[in-house]
Amino acid sequence: MNKYTMEVSTKEDVDGKAQYVKQGEVVVYYPLLSELGLAVEPTKNDEDGFPVYADEKVQYVFDAVLAAIKAQARNKLVSKTATLKPGLSIATTVEELLESGGNKGDALAAGREFLAAFKAWLPSTGKAEKVQAAVYNLARSVSNVSLQPDDKKAKFATYLQDFAETLTEAQAERFSRSLLNLNEACTAGDALDDM
Repeated sequence: MNKYTMEVSTKEDVDGKAQYVKQGEVVVYYPLLSELGLAVEPTKNDEDGFPVYADEKVQYVFDAVLAAIKAQARNKLVSKTATLKPGLSIATTVEELLESGGNKGDALAAGREFLAAFKAWLPSTGKAEKVQAAVYNLARSVSNVSLQPDDKKAKFATYLQDFAETLTEAQAERFSRSLLNLNEACTAGDALDDM
């Protein structure tokens, strides 16, 4: 695996203009295509040190792999920082890389299971069905939570906390991604402030 230092920036308003402001750096590891089982070697490195392959189709595959690795690394960072979320790490071997990104189906299944369990738990709150439906709709989309005013986010965060307290250890681990993403949306600033 090769090492690359990725700059982490956020878009901020600086003197009335949108600019990217560096938040830090993260070391990311990426494989050559030969390390992924493809019988090709790069012909040279570009000015940034990344491999360049002679065949443009092969280069396209490498560029896609690199973009996926960078995106995976960004998704493991606390929003608007260069700090890893608790319990997460950047893959340093091909095996870790394949393990961390290769089971999207399971992540989707865990998300569906979270929603089903959350919906089944909502009647225990004693709230009216309309309230339960509204809370469930928030749980279905992080972006919906982001658009809520802070007081609604705080109320939703309380529902998430109360729900989390009812989970078994296995459920808590399985639903951790959904709970973490929704909680982050609850603590993020007002998404409409940037409009």
